Amino acid sequence: MSNSLIGIAGLITVLVLMFLRVPLAYGFAFVGGIGLTILANFQAGMTIFGMLPFSWSTTYSFTCLPLFILMGLIISESKIASDLYDAAYKCFGRLPGGLAIASLIACVFFSALSGTALAAAVTIGTICYPEMRKFKYDPGLASGCIAVGATMDIMIPPSLPMIIYGMVADVSVGKMFIAGFLPGLLEVLLFSLFIYIMVKVKPSLAPMPIKSFTSIEKIDSLKGVLPVLVIFILVFGGLYGGIFTPTEAGSVGVIISFAVSFSMGRLSIEGLKKAIGQTLQITGAIFAIIIGVMIFSTFLGLSGLSGTFSRWVVASGVTPLIFLTLVLALYIPLGAVMEEISMMMLTLPFYVPAAQALGIDLIWFGILIILAWQIGLVAPPVGIIAFVTQSVVKEPSITTVYKGCLPFIAALIIVEMLVLLIPDIALYLVKMT
Repeated sequence: MSNSLIGIAGLITVLVLMFLRVPLAYGFAFVGGIGLTILANFQAGMTIFGMLPFSWSTTYSFTCLPLFILMGLIISESKIASDLYDAAYKCFGRLPGGLAIASLIACVFFSALSGTALAAAVTIGTICYPEMRKFKYDPGLASGCIAVGATMDIMIPPSLPMIIYGMVADVSVGKMFIAGFLPGLLEVLLFSLFIYIMVKVKPSLAPMPIKSFTSIEKIDSLKGVLPVLVIFILVFGGLYGGIFTPTEAGSVGVIISFAVSFSMGRLSIEGLKKAIGQTLQITGAIFAIIIGVMIFSTFLGLSGLSGTFSRWVVASGVTPLIFLTLVLALYIPLGAVMEEISMMMLTLPFYVPAAQALGIDLIWFGILIILAWQIGLVAPPVGIIAFVTQSVVKEPSITTVYKGCLPFIAALIIVEMLVLLIPDIALYLVKMT
């Protein structure tokens, strides 16, 4: 059996184990380890198998991961997200569908301090859904806007998938963060427009709140946004200004978020302990997946399958646009059955070399696939964030949540097409730096 066929057999085995619900980290490591011993020899394979976990887990570039996770969890424990929603509600609540729009804006601000869609879905869903239902908002609209709004967390920096993509694709994490701004802004504008149009067409989806707020009350509510702006400007201003590396920016973010939360009396010792504990759990889970997938990716590289795929793509004469369309079309169903980190680590060893061979800008490519992941995270039949949102808000069925997500999925597809056809939506700010 040729090395490429062994690689294909390993890939099929991983997919089978995935559908048998074997934990992804274990499945990747198990198949990768066996594959290494087959392609090399037992001693060499076991040597590689033993070295990879240490070499990847001690990679300096990955040290920013737990720091940004801890920063987001400290902010979550400090209940600043409630202030964000209050400010957005007072400023936009009187618009048609204003509470749903306010929830999206709260997601944007929370995403600027978090890095995972899961955290956004849990935090924003807990705060915003009861408020919308109190004003008799449609359960589908209320849950759908929360679920899709939470996916903006992987587009708006700091994004954990962007950090990992930067490491794997060997591109600047800072530039990935910058590239996510305009697509993220376009998403929230288009989501808000869709909500406005839907409610205008069918007012029963979102009855108008009776209460209105004066200009003074609106301005006063903006005080709740100030801590977020302070943290964001200091952390990301330093990162984009070249003062901090991503790791240094994460360290500064943890210190500032702790200082701001503690000075406001919002963070208790127990809350800090909980945030640290959750950070250890999430970081451990992420690194287990990274180590498992890198063992498997090393096996695929040794099999020559990744290089064969890249050469085949170039030899086939496929254009960059067709290649991107096919890749993005594949990522959407993958996103419905896998979380973004596993999906990224499994597929990028194939796609990045092929994209480079076709002359595709890897920053632009990264933004395009993150948009595709956003769609997959809420698309039926499995969309992970749709399930998480349903488990948090509890009232609507998963079918109702899916129906509520459909208009926003259409909006995401529009954003995807615009970024695909107009690369400067992602690259303009990068070129300016």
